[in-house]
Amino acid sequence: MGKILAAIMLVVLTPAAICSNITECDLEQYLEIGNQGIVRCSFPLDVYGILWHDTTEYDVPAVLTYIEKNKGGEGYTSGEFDIEQDGSLIIHNVTLRHDRWFVATKIISSSVGIVTYDIRVKTTVTPTPSHPLIANCSAKKNICVKPRAELSTLSCSVRDARPFIPLRWLKRTSNADTSINTIQNVTSEDNATWATLSTAPIPLSNSSLLLLLVCEADSEVLVLDQTEAMIIVDNSCLEYTGFTRMYTERHVSTKIPCRYRNEPNMIIWKYSSDLQSMPSVIATAINNWMNNIITDHYEDGYHLNADGSLVIQRPSLKNEGFYTCMSVSDEDDYIQTHEVVIFINPVPPYLMVDGCSHAQYCILDVQREGNLTCSVLGIRPEVQLEWRAHEGNRAVLFSHDRQRVEFIDDVYNVYLTSIFEVESYTDERLIVECRIKPSDKHSFELSSRLDLFAAMGGDDALTEDVSGLWWISIIVVALPLVIITIAVALRAFNVRRLAERAGKLSSIRVEEEIAMLPTEDLESIFVEQLKHKYSILYDQVQPIPYIKERMYCVDKVFVEGGIEYQYLARNVVSSGKWSQMHSYYEIFSEGDSVLKRCIIEGEPGYGKSTLALQLIYDWCNEVEGSPLKDVGVLVFLRLRQLGGTKSIAGAIKRFLLPRDTCLTEDEINDILGKSSSVLVVLDGYDEYPDQEDPDTDISLIIRKDILQHAGLVLTTRSSFLPGDFASENIRIKLAGFDNSARDKYIRKAVVGDEIEEGNRILQELQKNPVLGDLCQVPLFFVMFAHMTHENEGIETFGSVTGFFRYMISCFHSHLWNKLSDEEVRAIDVYEQHHGRLDEIAFTGLKGKNQHIVWSRNYLIRKLGDGFYRHYVRIGILVEEEVIKINSPPLQSKHFKNETEVHFYHKLFCEWYAAHHFAKIATVFPYSLLLRRIAKDLDPYDLQHVYRFACGIKGASTEKIVSILRAKEDGDKFAILCTLERDGSTDNILEVVRNIVSSGVTIDARYSRLLQRSTVQLLEIASKNEIPVPSLELHECIDKFDVTTKCMVLKSGISLPGVSSVVKLNIAEAEDVQIPETKLIQVLAFAQECTHMQKVSFDGGILPMSIPVEDINPTLITRNVEVIHSRLGYHMILSLGQWGVFGKSIVHKLCTDGITIGKDTPLIEQQAMILLLQNHPMREVPR
Repeated sequence: MGKILAAIMLVVLTPAAICSNITECDLEQYLEIGNQGIVRCSFPLDVYGILWHDTTEYDVPAVLTYIEKNKGGEGYTSGEFDIEQDGSLIIHNVTLRHDRWFVATKIISSSVGIVTYDIRVKTTVTPTPSHPLIANCSAKKNICVKPRAELSTLSCSVRDARPFIPLRWLKRTSNADTSINTIQNVTSEDNATWATLSTAPIPLSNSSLLLLLVCEADSEVLVLDQTEAMIIVDNSCLEYTGFTRMYTERHVSTKIPCRYRNEPNMIIWKYSSDLQSMPSVIATAINNWMNNIITDHYEDGYHLNADGSLVIQRPSLKNEGFYTCMSVSDEDDYIQTHEVVIFINPVPPYLMVDGCSHAQYCILDVQREGNLTCSVLGIRPEVQLEWRAHEGNRAVLFSHDRQRVEFIDDVYNVYLTSIFEVESYTDERLIVECRIKPSDKHSFELSSRLDLFAAMGGDDALTEDVSGLWWISIIVVALPLVIITIAVALRAFNVRRLAERAGKLSSIRVEEEIAMLPTEDLESIFVEQLKHKYSILYDQVQPIPYIKERMYCVDKVFVEGGIEYQYLARNVVSSGKWSQMHSYYEIFSEGDSVLKRCIIEGEPGYGKSTLALQLIYDWCNEVEGSPLKDVGVLVFLRLRQLGGTKSIAGAIKRFLLPRDTCLTEDEINDILGKSSSVLVVLDGYDEYPDQEDPDTDISLIIRKDILQHAGLVLTTRSSFLPGDFASENIRIKLAGFDNSARDKYIRKAVVGDEIEEGNRILQELQKNPVLGDLCQVPLFFVMFAHMTHENEGIETFGSVTGFFRYMISCFHSHLWNKLSDEEVRAIDVYEQHHGRLDEIAFTGLKGKNQHIVWSRNYLIRKLGDGFYRHYVRIGILVEEEVIKINSPPLQSKHFKNETEVHFYHKLFCEWYAAHHFAKIATVFPYSLLLRRIAKDLDPYDLQHVYRFACGIKGASTEKIVSILRAKEDGDKFAILCTLERDGSTDNILEVVRNIVSSGVTIDARYSRLLQRSTVQLLEIASKNEIPVPSLELHECIDKFDVTTKCMVLKSGISLPGVSSVVKLNIAEAEDVQIPETKLIQVLAFAQECTHMQKVSFDGGILPMSIPVEDINPTLITRNVEVIHSRLGYHMILSLGQWGVFGKSIVHKLCTDGITIGKDTPLIEQQAMILLLQNHPMREVPR
């Protein structure tokens, strides 16, 4: 107490030291009411003391004292305030009374003096919604559209905000924003929050159709998530004076064009079901003077393309109607309407004639008069049928048409019966046809033709018979010739068309003159320039993204993990089985003269791009033994950069060759067409912006429509495989790092010859049981290994959240070590306060179509320039230059360089999204509201969002766990989330011990989420030697991976050996044949479970024996028992054969005598044969 009094006296008696120019505290700070707030200062840790006053009068006691690390003061004892080590004042619950002056006093020592800071704390309240709201507009849409007739004035508001938010109205055109005379009214009932209402008259428009107006918040305090609200005033009065009819098949995506004379600044699409209904807005697009393209969709099932066309993604009958495109440019306006008619093809897809078979040409024996009936089934829209003589033949007349129509399940069955009359006999064929009458209401052109053979008497009949047979003979002979002629003509037409489309890429084109150099010299220049570019790419591998100065050549860090493959040949259906590939060399090393085409698939972080870089390293350096050594030209492109780029030659020139290259696109095409061997490596198909465009060179190469002679390597995520990849290719799957790959990477890229250090890193991983699943991903194991090597005192993590929090802190602290104290204090706030980034990440991950790439300008506008640059600098956000080739109406320039930004890895996006999710789960009092929000977060795809959220805010765990338990098979995953909250390793192990104590089951019927969660719990048990009495695998085994030493389940999830499992039970259906290879694989898995004593098969038909050399001797040494539990026979491992032991079992099997008949189940037959083989007949009860 004496020290505190002395410190206070020092403050009172030292008036000369009151002011300071050192920026240890920001002198104006904002805190949000209702949350914990921190008044930030950064005082040295060795100061004698710190005092905090909530007034500028110094003769009152400090509300908090911090003298020689001892806390005190009335504010501290009451629980209102606390203090951080750097002297920042913690306000546990910010209220209106904290909107005042605070004084921070730094006491340097007990005798030297003080420094004080007068800090103005201003409190804020974020309004709901957190953006300006235009009257009568939805808060959920970016753009509001209203007819001019519904608006008398403009009105916009922000309610319950602190401080008050000034609002103003702007008229936005393609050139600039123009202010509108605005009346602003600010009100407050309690002086705590304010409501701002801004009104303005509707200004005159240059366009007769559309007017874009903006309500803008003009405030320096960032309490709004979005500072603008937009409204399009619709001046049009639609009159359908003319429209274009379009026919589109049900459930087949269709594009409705939006045509215009000049490039528009705005486009609106409207829809109405008929000409009398009021049209509704379904999509809008705006391109303003800031080059910000904003689109909005008001109905599901539609997509707006960059060229303004509207895509109906899966059109159904409800999509029939009238679609109007309204476009506005600086020069003029344009309106176009399309009527979309949904048609459904009939089933079967032809007209049926009673008495005829569609499989062959029909000839009917008829009298001179009779009835003919034809029909069409399952068609839409309704059609009219008619009978007629073919090509005006007047020998047959039709009359008395009777058409019957059935309407069933939205389609029509149409039947037509007509009376025919053969008026005169003739030598000509009597060809008639039933057809669909042409109409502007449909686009069907179907008909069925047949010959009528009218019966006659006497010689006439004989003559007619001969004539008919003669005509039939002509048809039989001539028809194949006609078909062949048509086929040849069509083939020639298609070849010609394809040659024209491939252009200069075709190796059989007519040679054009190229300037100066022969092709061989041009190819040498081309290859040299490519290799120079590639050397820059493969020399810039960063194992730790925040250490930008430490880059490696890819060959120094590349280590192969597990690789599996399927070979898909033309006209061969894949069995779905994956085989092991020991090296990526095997992709091309089978001696084929033609380079293969393959897809390399894997999840983010599994090394797809690193493998692609290793391929170009091998090619550039002509690595001995590499199958790429002799490849003539290798083209490597990152597909995420190629949005809007149609030509591969153009992409090569812009991204791979120097700016001053002498090569033209025509010459590049010529080289690719003539080179002896070409390999195209396309990295990141899952990030390719133009996947839906079938006419880009990339799409044509994938389909093998151009560069047919070239090999192809395409990398992508497993969930983004191209649908039209040409046949005869290899699918390659990267399975991640097993223990062997981890050890190899540490030796190669981290510690070199320091064996003890390598062992230490692996031991640190073993100490962290929760990181097993995460470190299967090569990217995260690499980061863990390097961080552990850099920091010998790395902590043991009790949760994945703890590890990730540590990793994020490493990103920030590495930069701090390079900065001065003042710079560190300036950026410290960026690490602690990232709410806007959290929300952006959360919004990007929601829903099926995740959007986790943003434009640089967008993020700067949302996050602020300083925050954005900091996160790019430390490597959490990654910038990438792309070239946009813009199509009208949204840009005037053809080419435009843009910077796109994404997180270093998707898991970083999940980390920041989890902060926002945890905040929502803590704030929302009702679990129903939280369930609605969580509906868009798939727990299997985004499991770490849930786990991180529970670890970040323990208070959110109960609500999140209740959501997961309500999902199918969510219980075990809910346990993993609970472990994140509990944090300590001891708590985790105790929970896992309780879960596995009664045995564990993995069933094929379990969801992937439940299977994955169960495997993760087993891994924790195994690494910590927690006994698992039994493990049952119920009809879920696919194979054993000898490389990773994991049992691969049918779901694709890998189950590593569980060392602490005592008994393994394999349950299969009774009639399932278990092949010899599968039995051997089960025993190999048992070998990896070092404490296993018994392997039991329940059901299934097992092989009579297996080769003894395929049985690991360790199983024999350990006396592992292998039995069929229901039939009671054991395997003699030393012989690889089954035996039946014990008189009780023999008696049980044979009490009723031994009978083997054709109806005896195979499994019973097998048991009886084994019994007879292993026991003399005298032991068999009679």
